[in-house]
Amino acid sequence: MISYFIFNDINSIDRGIIINKMPPISKPQRRIEKITIPGKNGVLYQDDKSYEPIIAQIACTIIEKKFINVIKQWLNGEGKFILSTMPDRYYNARIINQIDYTDIARKIYEFPLQIELQPISYGVKEKELNIKKESQIIITDSTYLIKPYIKIEGKGDITLTVNNKSVILKNITDYIELDCELEEAYKDIENCNNKINCIEFPTLMPGKNDISFLGNVSNIQIKYREAYI
Repeated sequence: MISYFIFNDINSIDRGIIINKMPPISKPQRRIEKITIPGKNGVLYQDDKSYEPIIAQIACTIIEKKFINVIKQWLNGEGKFILSTMPDRYYNARIINQIDYTDIARKIYEFPLQIELQPISYGVKEKELNIKKESQIIITDSTYLIKPYIKIEGKGDITLTVNNKSVILKNITDYIELDCELEEAYKDIENCNNKINCIEFPTLMPGKNDISFLGNVSNIQIKYREAYI
């Protein structure tokens, strides 16, 4: 299989890039603070359950000098990054190195690419569910919690419960939308944060997820992407 990467919807193959070496598949490092207490043996560890970014390196070759200027413009900044070793998921990423093109033979150039990948990757395909009654949904592929988009269609006061954690919605007219990643409530372009009361926005976990509601609800639409650690 030909190795490749996709950055901001452009495939490295279409830029004349040959991959000499792909990065290994890595699990991100847990962010743990080591605390030393004077007079006490050993150390304590403070774990905030977050992860460090992954630094990935790709060794590349181009055989046409004419591609260099196009590649310089393309491999810049941040965006979605897909590796051919895991084509079903993407990372939010940033190109972090100065890219030097080394002439190793006539018209053949090598260059290293260094990318900082955010620790959680996401499924390329978005999934959608519509729920009209108390349900249990099963997340089969994810290895990390999911912060979905939820649209609750209904009227009046509504309580939505996901995995025993409740969200109270007040005075809903037609529908309300929850962006659980950004922790924002809205209706189209109208801010609706004043209509929601909760300790935290709903999340879906790998495995079984119980969903129920109270109030006048006609449909609950849930959109999400699998999340991987």
